Amino acid sequence: MTDRDATDAPSAAAVSVPPGVAASGLPDGGDREAILTRLMMDHGDAVFALCVRILRDRTLAEDVLQQTFIEAHRDLDGFKGRSAIRTWLLGIASHRCQDAIKARRRRQRRFDVDDDAVAAAVDPLADPRTPLERARIHQALDDCLGELASETRTAVLLRFQTGMSYEQMAEAVDDKADTLRARVCRALPVLKRCLEAKGWDGD
Repeated sequence: MTDRDATDAPSAAAVSVPPGVAASGLPDGGDREAILTRLMMDHGDAVFALCVRILRDRTLAEDVLQQTFIEAHRDLDGFKGRSAIRTWLLGIASHRCQDAIKARRRRQRRFDVDDDAVAAAVDPLADPRTPLERARIHQALDDCLGELASETRTAVLLRFQTGMSYEQMAEAVDDKADTLRARVCRALPVLKRCLEAKGWDGD
């Protein structure tokens, strides 16, 4: 599962329909278990990467990954291909991550630490010269993203990690595209100021 640590998830652009794929975009053949296995092979890494970046907990991300595909299996008949398969799956995963965050917060009695931090996969930072510098910068980015509101962090992640358009994001999380665009636009200068305060000058 080492490739799941990669921060650049493939784009969620609409997919074409190759031979052996139904008009809905799902693999053809009628065998639900085979379809689910194919979906996990094709999209499991992207879903897992999203969950890890939202939850910052690999074990919990594994649980949410399983929940996502269990729900996808349950709702296969309802998928009509109005959005890309990956958009549909990432939308399910986003909602289940939020459920997991709420459950975790209920277990934290002393204070709310906002553990549902998002890290943008398209790293705005220049390549550091050493592994130590890379770790320091990534930690600073995580810390700054952790200061954003939950909905804003999720919007930033969906936009930059998955490469979704705002319209695709709106379909995935059941929100308005303009609202999501505004959240991302407001977040970027906040992140820049936070990183500068932590010593990053963009060089």
